[in-house]
Amino acid sequence: MKNSQKLVGVALLATAAVGLALPSISKAAPSVTGKGKVTFTQDLTTNPSNNKPGESTGPELNEPSQNTDPLALKIVSVTDMDFDSHNIISNDSNKSYEALPFATTTGKDDKKEPVKTAHFVRFQDVRADTTNNYFTISAKMTKQFSNATKGTTLSGATLDYKNISLVTGTNKSTLPSAATVKAVTPLVFDVEQTFVENKEVGKGFGVFELMFDTNENASAAAGKYKGVSLEVPGSTILRTGEYQAEITWSIADAK
Repeated sequence: MKNSQKLVGVALLATAAVGLALPSISKAAPSVTGKGKVTFTQDLTTNPSNNKPGESTGPELNEPSQNTDPLALKIVSVTDMDFDSHNIISNDSNKSYEALPFATTTGKDDKKEPVKTAHFVRFQDVRADTTNNYFTISAKMTKQFSNATKGTTLSGATLDYKNISLVTGTNKSTLPSAATVKAVTPLVFDVEQTFVENKEVGKGFGVFELMFDTNENASAAAGKYKGVSLEVPGSTILRTGEYQAEITWSIADAK
């Protein structure tokens, strides 16, 4: 009997405790919903900063000049190339001439400072009305190296772009991978080649540079920089004078 009473007593105490824990029933207040609103617009009248390729800080370069067209998808700037001055070699061997690093200045007026960088093509895809930012970057030699005064041309001359990389100083999270940079052959007159083809989801929005060799090598001792070379076949007779060419870079949607 003692065992039975103890068990019953424990059960009664437990039931009483549960009864004491029951909350009083009350009606919940009605909920109220608020709204949020935001609108995004785009200003295409301002170009990106003219920093060294792959950098986002430091003094801006005075050259190259920038394309002022208010476009979301565009080539922003291209460096001019100087292949230096050379003595004519009177044999039929193929000739190769390396481009000098791009030389420009920073600062204004009497405070200008000389600076050297790798050659580069700066472009942007800041289209904000598309699902993905797919694009191609292409180049074409639209004018062969020629001397207008003498009417002579470096027939068969090509441009060999080397040590190519895709860099950015401002949009690292959306930088397309190295796989988007195509393997290219020397650029032949009037034949277009694609250097970059980006179809990577979530990549490609922002400002980027196609860079040839590095800024470090461009700033190093003479002969260290290997970004672009002018290749002239041995069958081409060299004449004295300055020769100029034009290379046209373009960007297009790749959908």
